[in-house]
Amino acid sequence: MAEIIETTVYSLEELSEEAKEKARAWYLQGAFDHDWYWAVCEDFERICEILGVDLATVPVRLHGGGTRRKPCIWFSGFASQGDGACFEGDYSYAKRSASLIRE
Repeated sequence: MAEIIETTVYSLEELSEEAKEKARAWYLQGAFDHDWYWAVCEDFERICEILGVDLATVPVRLHGGGTRRKPCIWFSGFASQGDGACFEGDYSYAKRSASLIRE
């Protein structure tokens, strides 16, 4: 038999500071499991360095008010033909890149 389940949802502004911190911690612990690709991107950045690809970057705001540069690497998610990864950057020939890749 069907049953009705009610869930109360709050906006972030409605939460106490303690509840906000708890919500942030929950999210950062993998609430949506979106961080699986970070190591892949780090490897790709290293490969670009070896091959002579200078990845373009964009500024990203930090919680403390500062910024950092984030490489322009994107991908869309594998649900249909044409999905995949892309990046922006400039290429310049890098000596010894083949031997460095083998290492």
